[in-house]
Amino acid sequence: MNYLEAQNYIEEKSRLGIVPGLTQVKELLRRLGNPQDACRTLHIAGTNGKGSIFAFVQESLLAAGYHVGRYISPTILTYLERYQLDRRYMTEDEFAVLLTEVAAVIETMETDGFASPTVFEIETAVAFLYFARNHVDYVLLECGMGGSQDATNVLAKPEVCVFAQISMDHMQFLGDTLTKIATEKAGIIKPYTTVICAPQVPEVSKVLREICEVQHASYIEVNPSDWEVVQMNLDGTEVVDCGTNPDETNMDADMDQRQQPYHIPLLGEHQIANAQTAITVLRTLYIEETAIHKGIAQTVWLGRMTKVSEHPYIYVDGAHNVAAWECLRTSVEKYFTNRRVIYIIGVLKDKEYEKMVEILAPTMAVAVVITPDTPRGLPKEILAPLIQAQGVPVQLADTSAEALQKAREQAGETGVILVSGSLSFLAEYLQLESGDENNGANR
Repeated sequence: MNYLEAQNYIEEKSRLGIVPGLTQVKELLRRLGNPQDACRTLHIAGTNGKGSIFAFVQESLLAAGYHVGRYISPTILTYLERYQLDRRYMTEDEFAVLLTEVAAVIETMETDGFASPTVFEIETAVAFLYFARNHVDYVLLECGMGGSQDATNVLAKPEVCVFAQISMDHMQFLGDTLTKIATEKAGIIKPYTTVICAPQVPEVSKVLREICEVQHASYIEVNPSDWEVVQMNLDGTEVVDCGTNPDETNMDADMDQRQQPYHIPLLGEHQIANAQTAITVLRTLYIEETAIHKGIAQTVWLGRMTKVSEHPYIYVDGAHNVAAWECLRTSVEKYFTNRRVIYIIGVLKDKEYEKMVEILAPTMAVAVVITPDTPRGLPKEILAPLIQAQGVPVQLADTSAEALQKAREQAGETGVILVSGSLSFLAEYLQLESGDENNGANR
């Protein structure tokens, strides 16, 4: 099949929806020769920060000279963004060839009485084939949602299991308490593996530690008090490692290099913990400190307080759940004190948008409200009155261009425009400013 036929195939399979369980994907991978076992893989689960942590890890591994594959979701700029090889997106021809092979195997499965794998299972199989065929040194593998029942949870023994910050999200699938959600995500922990964890609330830490004990896995949780923030502004953050985590007994890092300041270019206090988690992962892999410093300093991760313009300042951030909105509010209050902040905002209807309004409204001077261009998008006519009820002036816009024009009029030269509410529509604003659809792939 060609790329257009491949897109149609994926769209058709998308109608299957989400089907819990690993039976189909394991059978598919078995018939493909178990490509998931061909490469050293770092597997990450969590609610917020997965992409940022692995962006830091990716750049550092590349700086150390490794060949790195990365599988991410959701994407922002293009469908093929989910498959990255040394930062470059998979080509349309590569995808068509691999999907043709996978589709042929699925046909034999269905003939033999198996149900069809879901679209995410199919995409995951394509990723494993792609990385195996390209002989990557490391695969950075993100869970799509959850952990134990996620299609990525098919590894015999990951090189490292990583946990980003875990909070409430996707409750209809993962459970309605932190303990239930953490238990589901902890399903990626395999026996005798190393587990690296971002700072967690005690309820989550307890779950992860207990499951590590059962699995005889070593557990390292980043301790923020071991790090000192030297400087924090719109150019990034400088941090120094002031201590050694007592769990890091297997590490032999160059202490002189290790105690030099790290420059974190991604904005927000939460990115400090994400960078610290990435550094801990990299030290576990015995990556040289010079490569870690270089990699952290050159990390770019689109849609996470990404600056796309300076006249006026325009930032794009994909915060889309309660914990992320709270981080965003902290960032706005930190970086934009005494500035008018004009929001371009839209949200998906299955998110806790009333809480979003409650959290973010105090930082809004004006809100330009849009409906995300997806069946899941919350109509702007529903969101707008909620924001108005908080005393924030509201304008409605039908298109991205119209929203940006209205926001520019409100911001003038000294205001700040912040596009947020969902990852689903950020590409339109990144491209309006950059005009480059591969902005994140090739720097």
